Amino acid sequence: MTTTTELRELSAQITAALEHLPPEATAAVRVRHGAGPVLAAGELWVTSGPGQVPAWTCELPAAVGLRMNLVERALDEAGLAYRKADLDLRARWRRVMASTKVVAGYELAIQISGARAEGIPTSRLHRPGKT
Repeated sequence: MTTTTELRELSAQITAALEHLPPEATAAVRVRHGAGPVLAAGELWVTSGPGQVPAWTCELPAAVGLRMNLVERALDEAGLAYRKADLDLRARWRRVMASTKVVAGYELAIQISGARAEGIPTSRLHRPGKT
């Protein structure tokens, strides 16, 4: 069972990594599944500006053992916005290949420019502070 503490740890890891990025930067959380529905790895990738290639920024160890929907809850906790869809969970996540080209993963783009400003909606299914 996931605790509020685990979600806050992931929120803090993501927030700290995004803290000093320029406004033109973009970011995405990338995850890989293990043998089941829980995540075996989580990473943050950042693009420094338009037309740039995403670069690995840091591991997100607090994502390991969580599910993709709980990563979204952690983003909500951090006050970060991400693409919403009225379809199932995977509709929000884009399938990407890992650097090994063997393991597929998923990527969720997050808004970092002004993302903590009031009025930016988070997921319609999750509310900040609710676990």
